[in-house]
Amino acid sequence: MNNRNQDSKPKSSPYLRLTSAGLQMGGVITALTYFGFYLDNQYHLTTPWWTIILGLTGVAIGLFIVIREVMEISKKNDE
Repeated sequence: MNNRNQDSKPKSSPYLRLTSAGLQMGGVITALTYFGFYLDNQYHLTTPWWTIILGLTGVAIGLFIVIREVMEISKKNDE
C-alpha cells in the first residue's frame, strides 16, 4: 500500500525556483532586446528607440517574475 496522498505535489527547492526565475528573467530581457534591435534595423532608426524601450520592458517583466516567485516562496515558508 502506498501511504502517500495522490493529490500532493512534490516540494521543489526554493533555490531551484529562484534559479528558474532568474533564467526566465534573462530570457525575457534577451528576447525583447533582440526584437527591439531587429525593429531598429528594419526601420533604419538612428537612435535605438525600440531596443531601449523593449529592453527596459523586458527588465520590468523579469523583475515581476522574480518578485512573484520570492513572494510565493515567502508565503510557503510562513505557513
